[in-house]
Amino acid sequence: MENLLNNLSETLGKMVITYKDILQTARVKKEHIISGDIDKLESIIYQERNLAESILLLEEKRRYILNSVNQSLGNSSNSAKLSELIEQIREPYKSKLRKQYDVILEIITKVEEINRVNTSLTKYSLEYINNLIRSICSESLNDSTYQQSGKLNEPELKRMLLEINA
Repeated sequence: MENLLNNLSETLGKMVITYKDILQTARVKKEHIISGDIDKLESIIYQERNLAESILLLEEKRRYILNSVNQSLGNSSNSAKLSELIEQIREPYKSKLRKQYDVILEIITKVEEINRVNTSLTKYSLEYINNLIRSICSESLNDSTYQQSGKLNEPELKRMLLEINA
């Protein structure tokens, strides 16, 4: 049992480090969205993917260990939560796992907050670009037709206010 709890604590420790990296990446991503640096933004998105894959692997390991601990404790439910398990185990593991669990929840909350901001920033940037394009071009209202799929075929932007070859 001690070996399982040590493995669980070690896995949670790795998750804390990875979630901190995810938080830092989200903060850097916000700065790149604001600055409009597409190359750096692309690099950050690649880092995010790698970190997401890492956290998924750690999560799978955490679940496996959690199920093993539940079986050792004689719990019939394989879907027991970490918070419930923490209440059932003894010290020093109880306080150590509780602290790691709380840190993970705190970091996840911060990441969700920054991701909401990043999503809003991206949305407003796209709206700005679309409005800018619409102010330069005009739509031909006569070309609104339906496609075979039944969706409306959006009219193309026909007239340019600025000459392209100038």
